Amino acid sequence: MGGPELLILFAILLLFVGASRLPKLARSMGQSKKEFHKGLKEDQSAEGPCPFCGVEVAEEAKFCPGCGKSAEEIIAEKKVTSA
Repeated sequence: MGGPELLILFAILLLFVGASRLPKLARSMGQSKKEFHKGLKEDQSAEGPCPFCGVEVAEEAKFCPGCGKSAEEIIAEKKVTSA
């Protein structure tokens, strides 16, 4: 989105929401975005026991210290087994 599109969007928001409630709306949208990204990050952690070998994997680890599987493989397997 460019500058003119953002101005039009802002004007429409101003008409629907009103000038007095616009800062509160923007703040709540920012908090929602932050919580959403926090939830995504928590869901994508390889921390805990490795589903392949059972060895404990640290949160910041890129690979399992027991079997050498990557963090992406561990996360994908945890999603499959939890579903």
